Amino acid sequence: MELSHLKYFYIVAREQGFTKASKVLRVQQPAISKMVRQLEESLGVVLLERQRRQVRLTKAGEEVFKRCESIFDSVEQIVSFSQNELKECSGPLKFGASDSVVSHLLPKMMKKFLAQHPKVRPVIFTGTSNSICNEIQEGRIEFGLFFTVPESGQFDVATVADVPFRFVVSSKLPKTSPSRNVFIGSREVDYPKIRSFPVMEMLRDQGMNPEVMIACNNLDAHRNMALEGLGSALLPAFMVDRDIERNRLEVLYPKKSFQYPLKRVVRRGKVLSRNAETFLQAFIESCKEA
Repeated sequence: MELSHLKYFYIVAREQGFTKASKVLRVQQPAISKMVRQLEESLGVVLLERQRRQVRLTKAGEEVFKRCESIFDSVEQIVSFSQNELKECSGPLKFGASDSVVSHLLPKMMKKFLAQHPKVRPVIFTGTSNSICNEIQEGRIEFGLFFTVPESGQFDVATVADVPFRFVVSSKLPKTSPSRNVFIGSREVDYPKIRSFPVMEMLRDQGMNPEVMIACNNLDAHRNMALEGLGSALLPAFMVDRDIERNRLEVLYPKKSFQYPLKRVVRRGKVLSRNAETFLQAFIESCKEA
């Protein structure tokens, strides 16, 4: 038995199928099947019950899988420790973030970070919280930055910043305009069924429950629609404060306070690389200064 045999079995069991494991490992499915069979033969037990498109762990497979989790967590810790011993950050920095974070918070912060760590090569995935979680789970990125709490319990979640939000509308709209009563929000389908999306949670905490008349899963689109006078929107302050200063947007309900935590999400048990740890420290500091 070799570590590679255990790794192939572990990924197949974790992904619940050879097809998904093939994508994660970037190895053809027959080669993975062969390695798993060799592992079963060397141990003298059946680990997986093969079905059409999925696999199920046998009782022996469940025990081996539990031990594999510990083994590969230790392997990640060894790799991370070795990387952290390097004097200088270098190489890829793979993470995901929501569109608003990438467009409005990262550019200025990233410029400063890369000036201090010129050998780092950022690779950034943007999208919904669900799509970012999928990238994390499949090992293509190390962590994610977004507002929504993941539905799955397979992630470690920590707050990196408490972000103020502003309830805004176009300054050009007359006070009597019906558009002031139109609310622009996100699509409920993009968020876990067990809870509302962050904007609605904040509004309901303030005793408000507006009907979403225009739904879109992009906050920059919310801002642009508000600027065009299509309705009101609740948006992160870092997106709209400049528009407010320039009198392009005005704040509705200025006496109400809206705030929501921006989260750092990693796969449970994952040890972050030196690049990731250093970047996150710099990101948290930049949020404090903003």
